[in-house]
Amino acid sequence: MNWWILVNLILVSSATGIIPSVFAAQISENQSIVLNRETPKYLTDRNFRRVLSQPFSASWSNVEIRSVIQRICSTQNISIILDRRIDPSLKLKLDLQNLTLEQGLQKLAALAHAKTEIVGSTIYIGPETAASKLKTLLELKSEELAALADSGAELKSRVLFLSRKKTFHYQDLDQPSDILRQIAAAYQITINNGNQIPHDLWTHGTLTSVNAIEALSLILIQFDLTYRWEEQATQIQLIPIPDTVTIEKTYTPRGSSVVAVTRRLKETFPELSVASSGKTITVSASSELHEKIEQFLNPGANFRNTMPQKVDAIPVQRRKFTLWVKNVPLLAIMKKLEQSGIEFEYDEDQLADAGIDLGQQIDISVNEANAQEFFDSLFRSFKLKYQIEGTRVTLIPNK
Repeated sequence: MNWWILVNLILVSSATGIIPSVFAAQISENQSIVLNRETPKYLTDRNFRRVLSQPFSASWSNVEIRSVIQRICSTQNISIILDRRIDPSLKLKLDLQNLTLEQGLQKLAALAHAKTEIVGSTIYIGPETAASKLKTLLELKSEELAALADSGAELKSRVLFLSRKKTFHYQDLDQPSDILRQIAAAYQITINNGNQIPHDLWTHGTLTSVNAIEALSLILIQFDLTYRWEEQATQIQLIPIPDTVTIEKTYTPRGSSVVAVTRRLKETFPELSVASSGKTITVSASSELHEKIEQFLNPGANFRNTMPQKVDAIPVQRRKFTLWVKNVPLLAIMKKLEQSGIEFEYDEDQLADAGIDLGQQIDISVNEANAQEFFDSLFRSFKLKYQIEGTRVTLIPNK
């Protein structure tokens, strides 16, 4: 299994201030337009989930968010959609060390006052309010289709067809109305009022392994729109997203009375709409809040932790390295690598006696290099031998 450690932008102090790496050239307003990009073969399903849980380390400074996202897409082979309301030229200063890729993306989104949401095998990054509503909207639309399927055997095949996973790729300068029509055609859906989508020109993107509900919602959410199923799910009517989007669920408390649990819920979530009847409690809330309620009612259950956590350092030999820097002291690079869990062991006096100065500036350009290729390039200008054991790199003067 390949493990990635991306040390993309090393920053060091100099007489002239901060020296950024030449990596990740920013895309200007005059960026080149490509109208015939091939559909990327991004990871899907289990492989997509697996890469999100892998260790990820990277640093950027004064780099546009779209450049950062494009680089992550290409190196990690995943699809990321940036909402049209997030300024793509927003400059980021971001240092991610020993987080999972998913946690790193959450931290990236937070810098843009945005949130991430996993939709199919696609990461959506959008305004906090929109992203918070998206998960609930998806669940509501799924429930509507499930109810439709239960209403008649002849409708089950229609619902099954709408649940099939497809990938939709669009080019630079494509209009969202055209993308929406592409999705509708694939699922044999008629859009009754497609003129609700204003004229806009988008950069390229890919909705990877999504069903009809997910594909439609990823486009419409960017205009504060959702839809209503009509004519047995063969048509949709575009409608504004309500100010409050909730879903109703019923819980049966165990080990405590309904009255006691209702009181505790209201104390913990003051704005929650709670109603009790007999042995059950009915709650109207967002999908995100329902997850918190389920954890509150079942504290011993194994719920997925979305808080950023450090991950175990990966042995150096199992990593790959991408690094572009110019006129950067070797010691600064080593310190940045240490933040990703690599330990350097050396005798300072021994190196000094051998005339080796770790403060010497170097240039290095490697892409997807294995450990030997990377460290050969890193120490090429020095009379140094290195030995790798686990996460430790021992430096010895080469006499």
